[in-house]
Amino acid sequence: MSTDNSMMVAVERGPWFHGLLPREDVRLLLDKNGDFLVRQSETKPGEARSYILSVMFNNQLDDIAAVRHFVIMCSDYKYFINQVASFESIHALIEHHLRTNSEIQDGVRIATPVRRQYWELNHTRIRIQKKLGEGAFGEVSAGIMRFKKGGKQVQVAIKQAKLEKMGKDQIKDFMMEARTMRKLGHMNVVKFYGVAVLQEPVYLVMELASNGALDSYLKKNEDTTVEKRTEMLLQAAWGLEYIHGKPMLHRDIASRNCLYGDGKVKISDFGLTRPGTFYQMRPGTKAPIRWLAIETMRVHIYSQKTDVWSYGVLAWEIFNNCAEPYPGLKTCEVMSQVQGGYRMPPPPNAAPEVQAMMKKIFSENANDRPSMAEIAVILQRVTGQPRPNFQAIAQKEAAELLLMNSVTQKTVTRRRGKKASLPKGM
Repeated sequence: MSTDNSMMVAVERGPWFHGLLPREDVRLLLDKNGDFLVRQSETKPGEARSYILSVMFNNQLDDIAAVRHFVIMCSDYKYFINQVASFESIHALIEHHLRTNSEIQDGVRIATPVRRQYWELNHTRIRIQKKLGEGAFGEVSAGIMRFKKGGKQVQVAIKQAKLEKMGKDQIKDFMMEARTMRKLGHMNVVKFYGVAVLQEPVYLVMELASNGALDSYLKKNEDTTVEKRTEMLLQAAWGLEYIHGKPMLHRDIASRNCLYGDGKVKISDFGLTRPGTFYQMRPGTKAPIRWLAIETMRVHIYSQKTDVWSYGVLAWEIFNNCAEPYPGLKTCEVMSQVQGGYRMPPPPNAAPEVQAMMKKIFSENANDRPSMAEIAVILQRVTGQPRPNFQAIAQKEAAELLLMNSVTQKTVTRRRGKKASLPKGM
């Protein structure tokens, strides 16, 4: 149900309504006892959605027990949570409990509505123009997003998720990617604008790189100079170094997952990204074999040094016009060859320091591989490019984004009573 009825104000217009926001994000928004929001339920395909009132009950408890979730039921156009009172609309139900401070149920009361955040976008501000391709969750399209203030428009890329065609795990993965991206802010990481969750399909909205995917760009521009390719390597190193500093593991570094626009490489595709510095993958999980580190092939572990290995494969791609790594080998042969000691030779046209760096990147012992920070230093020396002030650049872009969305820092909330930090550069 998308409206209470034709006589009532649409639920979607309530400032406390957050659409299809999942539980994991709800807990991050509710802070003080009595904080509340209304959202729509997660369901199995084919099931009707319900409205859910989520309330911070006791912020001293653990994540699961701290928040109570109440289904708002409807019968004969009346809305209720308990049998004590029913109302003509969900708005009336909310207003009654705010005005009277009456219990919702079992001692739970609502006090402060949590408004939609700057990254919760309205579908009406986004216009899809053309399909770019298919992603893991649905179509990826190019379009335009209009900001609230000043009418400014930007070109964006839009990942669409049709939730009725997705399983619960896929929905969680989609929203996890959005949650990951909103923590990032760096000139060499694709810019995140937000998610549109008030209706379906859900949109994940990010910047549109002027030259598209890095692999497509290099395949079309084989005359790219060695100097420009080395600069691309440096930019990707800065982006991955920043991600590792969060700390996070990208787990899918490859040219197909990098964008190129305005002369900059930008790390993208965070569907496999996980927080921390170590991750154990379940055996049998599908993975991009040609980009995997030797220890991932053997014991299914990921670390920052396995990302470094994948970065080494990316470096090989950049110098070989993004040809398939391990040319001449079938996918089933790559694992046995790599575990047997085979390594792709460094590109002969790369600078000697870059060749030496790549040899170290493919060390069997992960401890012998350089960190992304060390790789960045090497490439800064080779290219002669100074290190930008990433933090100042990121803070300026974040402030501009808030201003164009008519949002102040005070409206950006986070759990435990702290003001949220916008993504910061290094």
